[in-house]
Amino acid sequence: MADVIYQGGMYALVEGLLVDGCDLRIMLVAENFTGESEEDAVNIADFTTVDEFSGAGYIELDCENVTMAYDSSANEYRLDFDAGEFNADGSTVAPGPRDAIGILVKLRVDGTEANDIAVAFSDSGGFPLNGVNTAITFTPPTGGLLALSAA
Repeated sequence: MADVIYQGGMYALVEGLLVDGCDLRIMLVAENFTGESEEDAVNIADFTTVDEFSGAGYIELDCENVTMAYDSSANEYRLDFDAGEFNADGSTVAPGPRDAIGILVKLRVDGTEANDIAVAFSDSGGFPLNGVNTAITFTPPTGGLLALSAA
């Protein structure tokens, strides 16, 4: 199990880019993804191999109602958004050639790997998975997807 906050995620937090309504996206990444051990990544292009899941009907999740709130009692920022699906307009996701091993959270800047910011990776809960001709839904954990605090 690996949960990684990338250098890009810390940069985005410090620079005030992870804010309410920011353009946050989540990709399912497959078995050849190398980002689990590339914590210094700032942009998506910094990964040796991205390997986005590619089952027919799959699209990256465009997070809606993104909030970044400071919880003073826990001394941490919490990133949250509404549940969503990795498929377009209620379509289904077919099996891909490789299992999805986790999620890659990114801050969309302009849709290019050179500029979109790598925020975090997680393979917690439900991985590996593959499409089985159904919708793939993602619901962030209670309290938010990420909780960031100063050490």
